[in-house]
Amino acid sequence: MPDSVIPNPLDTSDPVALMAGVLLLHSDSDKWLDAPFERIKRVSNTRVGAVGQDFMENYAASLGVECIFPLNAAGKRATQSPWDIQLDGIKFELKTASEDVSGNFQFNHIRLHRVYDAVLCLGIAPATLYFGMWTKADIATGKAGSIVSMEKGANASYKLTKRSANLSPISEFRDTFTDFHSDWKP
Repeated sequence: MPDSVIPNPLDTSDPVALMAGVLLLHSDSDKWLDAPFERIKRVSNTRVGAVGQDFMENYAASLGVECIFPLNAAGKRATQSPWDIQLDGIKFELKTASEDVSGNFQFNHIRLHRVYDAVLCLGIAPATLYFGMWTKADIATGKAGSIVSMEKGANASYKLTKRSANLSPISEFRDTFTDFHSDWKP
């Protein structure tokens, strides 16, 4: 076979080789290969939120921002609560997303019926961290951007899609949060 001819990766009866070939055909962009935050792509979707919470807890503490998490009846950190993290008295729904192949961040499962004050979105790109924060009212009224229902015909859970140009680099978090907090009216 000439060197210019690529063998069909699906031309095999070996199930392992066949799956490897199928994965080659469906691979996403290589932008995450060897990037500082590449491991986020190996974290299960259900654990990405925990990554965001651990990051924000430690980052907020490094900036001198008081960080509180909801507690369950046993006095341990609650895994299910209407809000995720409280920063200097403001209860946030925290959403974490990795950058997709189109350069967007899809912050999923924003629930407007829960009791919290604001939404804090953490966007993880291959080598950069971004964030955005909006009051719950700004999310509900579209001032933060268009939200889309996660389920056709339902209105319990929404998705907010943002490009990095519509978010701020994490290096601006302290100043942005200070301004947000000083404008905050509970």
